[in-house]
Amino acid sequence: MKSLFAILVIGIFIISACKSGGTSSKEKDDFAKCITEKGATMYGTFWCPKCGRTKARFGSSFQYVNYVECDPRGDNEKSQLCLDKGIDKYDTWEFADGSRAGPEPSFDALAEKTGCIAPGK
Repeated sequence: MKSLFAILVIGIFIISACKSGGTSSKEKDDFAKCITEKGATMYGTFWCPKCGRTKARFGSSFQYVNYVECDPRGDNEKSQLCLDKGIDKYDTWEFADGSRAGPEPSFDALAEKTGCIAPGK
């Protein structure tokens, strides 16, 4: 019975990995670095739930994303830049061509705008 349970648990783990695209942290690192190199910037706030979900999707790879904190109470805030750019919704992504997307754009949407390869592709 224990071996049957172990096989079931392993099967569930494998299915989960396949559904998530088997995305490795290296793929996310490379993607985050690429979208930053291509001029993508995320504008957000430390308290924004949508921003939090976007950051969570990137995981530790978020450190490579060009992020601008728009709340004057946040760390390394650039609230005046956000005001100057008319950023009033979070998270807002701005691209090299001046276009914007958000909130919570998918990795595929970010890849389409930047020409980078989305993780799991």
